[in-house]
Amino acid sequence: MPQPVIGLTGPMCAGKNQAQTILARYGFAVLDTDETAHEALECVRDRVIEEFSAVALEKGIQLTNSDGSIDRRALGAVVFSNPELLARHEEIIYPKINELINQFIEENKDSGVVINAPLLYKSPVLQRCTFVIFVSAPVVLRFIRAIRRDSLPIMQIFRRFIAQKHLFAQYIGKNVDIKRVDNRGSIRAFERKLAKLLSYKGY
Repeated sequence: MPQPVIGLTGPMCAGKNQAQTILARYGFAVLDTDETAHEALECVRDRVIEEFSAVALEKGIQLTNSDGSIDRRALGAVVFSNPELLARHEEIIYPKINELINQFIEENKDSGVVINAPLLYKSPVLQRCTFVIFVSAPVVLRFIRAIRRDSLPIMQIFRRFIAQKHLFAQYIGKNVDIKRVDNRGSIRAFERKLAKLLSYKGY
């Protein structure tokens, strides 16, 4: 049986990183596209600064750190404030992210791959996935996790939650095998659910 390419997705603070850790223990090569986005962002740094520096200045936001790298939280505060700005940002960064993901798949195709990507539906990489695991959890629980984990302003968390409100629906009609796994209990219970799904899929 060919080794799988498993998509791992779901809304903010549902438990994708927990799932990633569990799947890595099962021997899969795991790519966290949040880290890939860091790398891609530095590759397109100059274009991002050129595109958003004026808007950031209007909002009193400094886009770069003292070492010249992009302040990702500052950039997020800019682009998540307006759907048009977010779309422009994605047009710049997504091609580079897709390039890096495809490179990772090719380098690890003998071991099986997990791609942890909350917005996987926007990527052509989705069509390379054998199946997709959608991690879900109740909104209130996710909100508590977000406050504890990220220390973001409450309104910024709300904006991100709203932007992902219909995330699962984005995969409907994409001709992809997607399975929802609920993560509202213990880590052990979550791992059992993932193990059961992998067994069902023959892995």
